[in-house]
Amino acid sequence: MRETSVAPGSEGALRMSLPLAGTALDDPSTDGPFTPFTRLVLRAHGAAIDPKSSGAVAFLTLESGSGLQLHAAAGRTDGEALPLTLMRAQMKSRRRMLVEIPDISAERCQQSAPPGERNNGFISLLGAIIRDKNGDAIGMLGLLDREQRRHSRDTLLTIADLARGVAALHAARQEAQHATTSAEPGLIDPVTGLPGRRSLVAQIEHMASPDAGRALFSLFRIDFGGLAALNDAYGRDIADRYLRHLADRLEAVAPVPGHLAHLGGSGFVILVPGRMGSSDADSMAQRMMDRLREPAQIGTLELPVRLSVGLAMYPADLPAPRGEASPAEEAAQLLLAAEAAVAHAKTQGDGRHSRAIRAVTDSHTLSNGLELDLQAAASAGAFHLNWMATIDTASEHVTGFEALLRWNRPGFGEVSPGLFIPVAEASGTIEMLDSWSLRAACIEAQGWNTPLSVAVNISSMWLSHGRLSRTVRRVLDETGLDPSRLQLELSARTTLDEDGHLRRELSQVRAMGVRLTLDDFGSGYSSLGALTLFPFNKVKLDRQFIAALGQDRRVEIITRSVLQMVQSLGMTCCAEGVETEAQLAFLDAHGCDEIQGYLLGRPAPKLPPQAMEAEADRTPA
Repeated sequence: MRETSVAPGSEGALRMSLPLAGTALDDPSTDGPFTPFTRLVLRAHGAAIDPKSSGAVAFLTLESGSGLQLHAAAGRTDGEALPLTLMRAQMKSRRRMLVEIPDISAERCQQSAPPGERNNGFISLLGAIIRDKNGDAIGMLGLLDREQRRHSRDTLLTIADLARGVAALHAARQEAQHATTSAEPGLIDPVTGLPGRRSLVAQIEHMASPDAGRALFSLFRIDFGGLAALNDAYGRDIADRYLRHLADRLEAVAPVPGHLAHLGGSGFVILVPGRMGSSDADSMAQRMMDRLREPAQIGTLELPVRLSVGLAMYPADLPAPRGEASPAEEAAQLLLAAEAAVAHAKTQGDGRHSRAIRAVTDSHTLSNGLELDLQAAASAGAFHLNWMATIDTASEHVTGFEALLRWNRPGFGEVSPGLFIPVAEASGTIEMLDSWSLRAACIEAQGWNTPLSVAVNISSMWLSHGRLSRTVRRVLDETGLDPSRLQLELSARTTLDEDGHLRRELSQVRAMGVRLTLDDFGSGYSSLGALTLFPFNKVKLDRQFIAALGQDRRVEIITRSVLQMVQSLGMTCCAEGVETEAQLAFLDAHGCDEIQGYLLGRPAPKLPPQAMEAEADRTPA
């Protein structure tokens, strides 16, 4: 089919349109190499290929030298403009792959898009972001629908798998093109003229081999920030010239002897042979950064240079003693260690360097591929709940249990919620996790022999979608749980914007008889405002207040004031993180209704039957 394109940075002036009506999208003779993927997207969606019977259009866009191009489409099309502004925003976002937007008109970026994009007749978008081997977004395989709808987990996973297939095919085609234009295919980077990843790996393997005496050496991984934004603003040609300029600078600062290579994207590596102490390596990294951070002059443009450096030393930064793995395995391990180090340096801000200590590498390895594993776990419901008791402060009797979501990641063991919950929120899978937790907790609570309360944590990231009240109602109907026993907890750590949709959703949930709790009170900027804007029944004090009781008089004054305020508002108050008798005594004396903490019990995967029986004996008939 005919390809259409728009140059990066000029989306407001040009539009990228689908083929006009009458184009034979279902004629195999017009197929490009990617057309079958769009037909498979339609089949996964359940739509017919016949343009007369389907309101959905599958599409594939990919970056090329001239900008974003439409490479394939299937379905009923009539020259409509693709929502390019929305697609660009999703490609630039932190989400790793899947995009599902039931109402694209509600997206802020779509509201400011050119009229043709806003009024193209499409209502919902389902897609998967296509990324290259460096993780950079290079396109989208998606489905535009003229109806508002949500899609099944199987459909989401199928489209994600098809997007990976597109990425693999696109990479293979690019490698084939490079092979025809390079005297040493795969060894020389065509943009910078530097040795590529294959050349670097071969050099590391040689130096780590017994034949070379397992020589000592260090790797400096240099990553330059802002390349994607530069490409979007000025186009691929300027971005390539910028990379060549950086390569020239690196050649000027690289130690001799040394081996400089371009890994692709904005990543470079300098291999420096010989023994080097930690202080010497730090000094070398700092000298390189000082010489590289001057702005780059590309034509009439003066472009800032932002960089981070990660250092890995052979054999000190290998996960096992030298020689236990093959040279190829050690090369991969060392490159991963350098990648982990530069990733850690980026978390400290631009212009920093970091050494690949074991904890940093282990954390990076754990998070690498986390989003895909989490999406698979969400589809399979591969989670479990731990239970934390809530205790009445005065009687020290159990009043309920909080359900805490836990995940055992295959090959890694239990992953901290502090790691996988933010990833789920960023990738859009948090709604699936919250829905699973809600249903599993209600099923468990319905089986208890005493009607204690059950608390479930809900992320505010998806509440504005307008589906919380429907989800809660469905779960209550399915499980038969009394709504008055259910408590939903929203964290004050996440901003609760003054949003009419959010307030309406929470009001509908509370109208069912479900109780609402503002968790982590005092940890966020909007805690006080949330109490006036949203219909909460209960407040949970953040553990930072409780930990300082008996140690900081100012915290004690604030805590007393908060407890008095909560009582005046007619709400109940729970303190989390109670670990000492002194903390319990303070809270009891000042009217805190409930507590949680290790003083009276730790989270457990199973509730002891005798504990439930004991609480049943205390519950009046």
